[in-house]
Amino acid sequence: MNTYHLYRWSVVGFAEPFKAPEQIQASLSGFRDQETKMVLTSVIKEVNGRKITTASGSVYILEDIDPGYRQWMETEGIAYDPENPIKIKVMK
Repeated sequence: MNTYHLYRWSVVGFAEPFKAPEQIQASLSGFRDQETKMVLTSVIKEVNGRKITTASGSVYILEDIDPGYRQWMETEGIAYDPENPIKIKVMK
């Protein structure tokens, strides 16, 4: 299991046309450690505060949130909790 720090992160959802909205699977997008290219993680499987485990088994420690994503959250009235920033229901 690899552990990474994810910078300028955001949550990305994948909807399938014949599934209910609550079945959307979410991943993370951002810059991993010191890499200069953006990455897209596999589906989020576990959320523990700022520590996120994905389907691949990788663990991501969330650092700074993407400013555009944070602004979108604010516009949509989504509260941001820095200690528990991701509030999605994880599909088992």
